[in-house]
Amino acid sequence: MVRWSWATGAGAALVLWACGALAAPDPAALAADLAGRWTGALGYRDYQTDALSELEVKTEIRALPDGATVIRISGFDDGPRVGVVYITTSSLFDAKAGTVTSSSLRKGREPEVFTEQVRVAAFADLQHWTLVYERTGPDGDTNARIRVTETRDGASILTVKDVQPLAATDGKWVFRNQTRLKRDP
Repeated sequence: MVRWSWATGAGAALVLWACGALAAPDPAALAADLAGRWTGALGYRDYQTDALSELEVKTEIRALPDGATVIRISGFDDGPRVGVVYITTSSLFDAKAGTVTSSSLRKGREPEVFTEQVRVAAFADLQHWTLVYERTGPDGDTNARIRVTETRDGASILTVKDVQPLAATDGKWVFRNQTRLKRDP
């Protein structure tokens, strides 16, 4: 019999999964295993040229020992008029409901609180997986289906946000932004 508690952290859950003591890691455990410092690029669609523009971004991810809470703090330089922008997102996973509720804070903007469905879309091992987050919410001046796909490939993460306006009839998803990160040594 294997004994453990959430107090030992999500990392312990992943070790137990690897040993066959648990059925499979849940999204909270996978997200918690990203704890650490990351550097990369925040990419967004330039609506003037339809090209991808990128800004350097630094992110720190913290996993709380409750096994359900993950905090991300990201900073990027948005130019001489704005300076460094910080975005702090606290996420609380609910394994039973298959959801995650997040609050996102950014100076000069209203706080955002939203709940998403979350699922493991692909899983090869603890270093290679994909999580998909989905919700309906505002996208500019309209409401849309919002899909965020986070893919881990070893020491790299690619997070892509796509939207589908609710009024759209073509079923196509439109790229909004992405973040490419590599784990700092």
